[in-house]
Amino acid sequence: MAVTFNGSAVTARAADLIQSAAYEIGAFSPGEAVNPAEALWGLEVLQRIIDQWNAKRGMIYAVSFDLYNLTANHGPHTIGPTGDFDTGPAANYRPVRVASASFVLNPGSTNPVDLPVQMRDKDWWAANPLKSLTSSIITDCYYEPASPNGNLNFFPICNTNGVVRLEQWSSLAQALTLQTQLGLVQGYWEALVATLALALCPSFEKQPSPVLAARQAAAVKTIFENNDPPPRIDTASGMPGTAGTGRPDFNFLTGMRG
Repeated sequence: MAVTFNGSAVTARAADLIQSAAYEIGAFSPGEAVNPAEALWGLEVLQRIIDQWNAKRGMIYAVSFDLYNLTANHGPHTIGPTGDFDTGPAANYRPVRVASASFVLNPGSTNPVDLPVQMRDKDWWAANPLKSLTSSIITDCYYEPASPNGNLNFFPICNTNGVVRLEQWSSLAQALTLQTQLGLVQGYWEALVATLALALCPSFEKQPSPVLAARQAAAVKTIFENNDPPPRIDTASGMPGTAGTGRPDFNFLTGMRG
């Protein structure tokens, strides 16, 4: 098994994850290799699991804030493996979501300033009557997660070679070959092997073990709890222990104070 440890992170080949999953359901004995045809099938199932995980906020282990250089008078800017904004060979896909964006003033200086960009939806973009408007500063952005590259529709279109900072989800790399090395942060090793094992049960004519199913559910729950904590909620006064911490003069019916 070519599983390596670097601090608290685990690196494993796709083939090793498939082998471990096959052992978990008793399809093979320890030391017995999975045959090539079954390994390739396991690789497809593994990629489908990762594909599903990468689309769920609870499985996203981090967000990154990356800088990209704009092309003057150009729109939309594409982002992805072959886009204007290259996400790199490790990602090999466009972002599932761009959570926030900023237009950077004075980039490259000792005191750059991030000017928040309002993230918009398709309805706002469709209703925008002058999509070709240009300016030296961007105020809005509609991200269209097309494939293979996503489209960043900045508004107004920047007429200078400015800089933007994008908040993107950081997710698991998608396995492409049996020898692909997958970096697994804390909690993902058990969750991925157990999920793959359950998914392979029908192919190997095995009944899912209740113990394995419980392990898989617990592992995935741990990841969700770590990655997607509940939002902070503030209440007005009127509840025990909240006196002086809320907004007693706020009328939720009118949306106004008083």
